[in-house]
Amino acid sequence: MKAETPHFLEGKRTYLRGITAEDVPRIAAWSDDRVVTRFLFRGAYPADVETMERARQQTVANPHEVELAVMDREDDAFIGVTGLHGINPVARTGEFRILLGEKDYWGGGRGTEVCLLMCVYGFEVLNLNKVWLGVTSDNLAALRSYEKSGFVKEGALRQEVYRNSTYYDAIRMSLLRTEYDAALPGWPVAEEAAAMFPRPKQG
Repeated sequence: MKAETPHFLEGKRTYLRGITAEDVPRIAAWSDDRVVTRFLFRGAYPADVETMERARQQTVANPHEVELAVMDREDDAFIGVTGLHGINPVARTGEFRILLGEKDYWGGGRGTEVCLLMCVYGFEVLNLNKVWLGVTSDNLAALRSYEKSGFVKEGALRQEVYRNSTYYDAIRMSLLRTEYDAALPGWPVAEEAAAMFPRPKQG
């Protein structure tokens, strides 16, 4: 039996790989889909493939930005993008973002798994001290998911986002390194994290 080719980050239901130029048209289509972007900060302006490809190249060349393709493990479908953005090497912080564009793959815990994998990457590889995110106040499913994963609410930015003819508060949440270390053993990706980034045995 042929061994599976390793991916950049491995989960149970998803895996993450680098984004290629061939992925950009699909990302542009998702960005123009109002159902997909309903709770997101993107989508206010029409997507342009050439502009997005230039942005992709700039992101690849920028050590303060990491963006990856989200793949479904069962059928190798390209279903979204995720990343850590605005990485600050002094404060050791980074902002988590995710877009799951393929509606048939919504639910089932894929988004939560991707969030956990990116946290593992941020803390184990980039040596971050805090991963933070912003989520609109009406995205209750995402709020519950992040809280279940160990993220803590830091505060609300009042009427920060204008979407759907309505102003929404943006809830800022974060996970600290100490909180991550405590939560990791109970995460559904703990086994995958240990396999990808084994820690030296104590004693």
